Parts: sequence; C-alpha cells; structure tokens
Amino acid sequence: MDAPAARRDDRADPLFGEGFMETLGYLHIIARRVLSGQMKAERRSRRKGVSVEFADYRPYASGDDFRFIDWNVYVRTDNLFLKLFEEEEDLHLYLLLDCSGSMDFGRPYKFHYARRLAAAIGYLGLAGLDRVHVGPFVDAPPAQAGDMLRLRGKAKVFRLMRFLEGLAPGGRTDLRHALQTFAAHRHRRGMAIVLSDLYDRNGVTGAINALRFQKHDPYLIHIVSPEETDPALLGDVRLLDGESDRHRDVTVTEAMLRRYRERYAAYCAEIEGFCRARGVGYVRCRTDVSYRDAVVQMLRRGRLLQ
Repeated sequence: MDAPAARRDDRADPLFGEGFMETLGYLHIIARRVLSGQMKAERRSRRKGVSVEFADYRPYASGDDFRFIDWNVYVRTDNLFLKLFEEEEDLHLYLLLDCSGSMDFGRPYKFHYARRLAAAIGYLGLAGLDRVHVGPFVDAPPAQAGDMLRLRGKAKVFRLMRFLEGLAPGGRTDLRHALQTFAAHRHRRGMAIVLSDLYDRNGVTGAINALRFQKHDPYLIHIVSPEETDPALLGDVRLLDGESDRHRDVTVTEAMLRRYRERYAAYCAEIEGFCRARGVGYVRCRTDVSYRDAVVQMLRRGRLLQ
C-alpha cells in the first residue's frame, strides 16, 4: 500500500478531481479480478419463482404451467407436482453516509474522503448492474426525509457524483435512530454499507443490530482521521465539539495523550470485535491512506459487493 499522504488541508480541493474516472476504471478491473467474475446483478432470493436453480415441489393446481410438472415424480407416485425454483433478483446496495458535524474535520478532510469512498463503491455496484441507493443521514433518517438517491446502470455514476457534491456536513449524529428508521421502512433486503466516523453518544451496536434484525447485510466503514488517532496537542488548548458547538478548555499533557490514545484504540477495537463476532463486515479507513487503496483492501478482504 502507498505511504500515507502528507497532512494538508484539502477542503478546497475538487471533490472529484482530474483522474477520478480513471481511478474508478482501475477499481472496476481490480474488482472483476478479485471477485473472479462473480460481481453480477442477479442474486438468489428466498422467493419461489421460475429460474435456473431448483428449490422445492408443490402439488399441481388447475391452471399451472404443464412445463414445470415433474413427470418422474408422477410415474413414481401417480400425483402431479410442480418444480419450484429460486428466483434471481438484483442486489440492492445501500450507501448510508454520515453527514453530521463531526465529519467536518481533519487533514485530509474526512467528508471528502467518505464521499469519494461512496462514489467508488457506488460505481462498482452500478458497473455490476446492481441497484444502488444513497442515503445521507445526520439525526434524521434518510428514508423518512425522502432524500435517498436510487440509481441503476454505469452511466448513472455522474448523477451519483453530482448528488454527493451537493451534500454538506452539519448537525448531530443519531446513528441508531437513523438506521432503525431506515430498516423499518421495508426497503428490499440488501447490503447496507455505513460510512461514518461513529461518534455517537448512544453507541453504534444498536444501530448495526437494527440492520441485522431486518435481514440486511451490514458493512461498516469506519472513517478515521490521523488527528483523531494521534493528536498533536500539548499545553493549554480549547476543544470544540463540532456537533454541539460546546467547548472545553484543557491543559493537554503527554500522560493525557497516552490515556487518550489507549481509550481511542480500545473504542475502535470494541466496535471491530462486536462486528467480527456477529459476522458483520468492518473496515477502518484512515484518511491519510488513499481511498483507492482502501477500496482495493476491502475487495481483497471479501464481503464487499458479494
């Protein structure tokens, strides 16, 4: 993986600059290689229909299609039974993007990074003919606000990019409320990819469980700034909460920084352990590692878009 980029203020940089489309093309090639040709739109569902994979039998009823009668069973039992098949359906890919005030931070800029990841993963879904849904959230759930973007087809990547460019961070995080309400709106089951820095006073386990209990396949992308994992602060400083605008004056010592790093590492390990124990996809992405390399790493780890 490339060496981490220098910590510079990139807020004023174009969100999707020169070379972005070439990067998407590169990621598509990598995805096809890693997934060995299995990145396709049709996925099996538990509904019974007419397709290529046998699922079960049911007794013949008047009006059923004779073509699906199993005549071998009829010869053995003298009863008419219809073959049932697993129905193929599109994968629904939900990109749930944290737009709270805490994302408005960092060098490199967290909100740019999260949106570039969302665009790259969304493009891979569109290129595979999956149905891609994008839901920005703060404390309001995306489905309730009616501002989920629904797309299909590789050409729609430009609409996806314009949508992401129009977003702005602000407000307080309520991850559990947002995902619970999203899950309760009877969206078609699919892969729900959450891109967030996971700063929520109420924790994140309830939010992830809300997706699991509605039979979605959650995948958690934890966006982390190097200034959060290893802050360069010493002496008298004023700390500002980016979501509540409250501040606190503190004197930062080396001992305090050590305790902070330990607590932060424990917090991340707790979330990762929760996800691993329940089969939930989890990856922690530092913003000083390129989004391209982060997506390649996710693809090689498995679970993403599978």
